[in-house]
Amino acid sequence: MADKLFLHALLISFLFAAPRAYSERRPVFRATMTRTEKTINFTRAARKSHDRLSILAARLAANAGGVSAQTPLQKMDGAGEYGMTFSIGTPPQELSAVADTGSDLVWVKCGACAHCAPQGSPSYYPNTSSSFSKLPCSSGLCGNLKANSLATCGAGGAECDYKYLYGLAASSDHYTKGYLGSETFTLGGDAVRGIGFGCTTMSEGGYGTGSGLVGLGRGPLSFVRQLKVGAFSYCLSGDPSKTSPLLFGSGALTGAGVQSTPLISGASPSYTVNLKSISIGAKTTLGTGDNGIIFDSGTTLTFLAEPAYTRAKAVLLSQTNLPLAASSDGSDDVCFQTTGGSVEVPSMVLHFDGADMDLPADNFFLPVGGGVICWIVQKSPSISIVGNIMQMNYHIRYDVDNSVLSFQPANCDRL
Repeated sequence: MADKLFLHALLISFLFAAPRAYSERRPVFRATMTRTEKTINFTRAARKSHDRLSILAARLAANAGGVSAQTPLQKMDGAGEYGMTFSIGTPPQELSAVADTGSDLVWVKCGACAHCAPQGSPSYYPNTSSSFSKLPCSSGLCGNLKANSLATCGAGGAECDYKYLYGLAASSDHYTKGYLGSETFTLGGDAVRGIGFGCTTMSEGGYGTGSGLVGLGRGPLSFVRQLKVGAFSYCLSGDPSKTSPLLFGSGALTGAGVQSTPLISGASPSYTVNLKSISIGAKTTLGTGDNGIIFDSGTTLTFLAEPAYTRAKAVLLSQTNLPLAASSDGSDDVCFQTTGGSVEVPSMVLHFDGADMDLPADNFFLPVGGGVICWIVQKSPSISIVGNIMQMNYHIRYDVDNSVLSFQPANCDRL
């Protein structure tokens, strides 16, 4: 069995737009996302993906031990950053922020924000909005932050001040700091009132090129939970000239090829499923066992924890009739030298609990120049992650209420 890989410069951009639709009970909202860089640099993507992996693993370990931690944001130049465009306030102020399935809090830069990273991106000005109000310490969102030692309240309780940490709670390298507010968010043509968010006045660390972050995780602070839509879905197009939809509150996927697998419950707030096995070409090897694998929009490459990685790599090498290409940086990346044109590589299928994801070759091989293609799967010392390249050209739905992840091969440009 083989898939054909065409050696074109792989460009990934995300401009999310979706037709207006409504279910019987819950509305469907749409947002717009744009890929900030048009070309993925494999070396930078690997480095930043490893950075994200290490702190995400620390977060999960901290949650298991009862210590507060969140997924880090790293500056992702050329490495897989997506900016979600939306408006906030009355009249609306348009901003772009990272959309992240690996964290919960929604926050934006407020005012001049002279000590915020990054500098140069637009800020939101609450003093010009008639719909802004501060959230008091008695609010549910403040209570959630206080329970995790991430918020404090002054005299009178009129203002909830937060310091939201990305990484282990003891680390000061990545954080956002400010006060909680309530505002009207506009997604497409729909205005949603009363969204709680962080009005950031100070931040440290790399947060991409946008004005903040929209957390899409499973926790009570997340944008998905606050919209009360129960689910969201996206379809990541591999064509930079096309649009890609992101729907909040979309109904179940329908039509041919829909597959569903349960989300693993427990302490982890991430979207984790059971990867039972992996087929590469004509051979099948074991998956990630009880630890599962996380679907994460903020990680570019894909990771397999041991021994799944070593087994999958061996199966790939045994069925790939291309010469290995030496790594320029001494890493253990699996890269092959080609002569250009159409190249045959072994197929790759992820077998989840009750669902099979048959991947196009462009979802697991990346052209890096000079006729070299690299397997985007990396070795992990801890957790396993399905990154965003591997999710391309699938309509992926996260049913938060029912703890189900569904996917379907799709032409993202037509959704």
